[in-house]
Amino acid sequence: MEAKGVATYGDAPKNSDEPGQSNGNTDKIMYSEIDVRGTRVMLSDMPDGIPATVGDNVSIVIESDDLDDLKTLYAKFEQDSQIYMPLEPTFWSDGYAMIADKFGIQWHFSYGEFRTNEGL
Repeated sequence: MEAKGVATYGDAPKNSDEPGQSNGNTDKIMYSEIDVRGTRVMLSDMPDGIPATVGDNVSIVIESDDLDDLKTLYAKFEQDSQIYMPLEPTFWSDGYAMIADKFGIQWHFSYGEFRTNEGL
């Protein structure tokens, strides 16, 4: 297993409106990626204010190298969902979103490679 990138909510630029920047979340993991036998696994802590049931909460990440394709997929989920972060550029990606669908499942939409701390 190899760690590919780690960023905390405290690493986010102060003006990024990242939901994890408030409420003492600065030490929580915003993004981490590990390689498990050639499969990328992305991990993060959920910031305070986003509901999670301890023990049975899962977030699904859809990643694409095609931003238009990602926008199309996001649009299909957007209706009837709670939007935590709309699909837009961030300091770590040119397109990222976080929602909960009408069933309470959390979805993340991510475009391209994560820009590591060195790129911030």
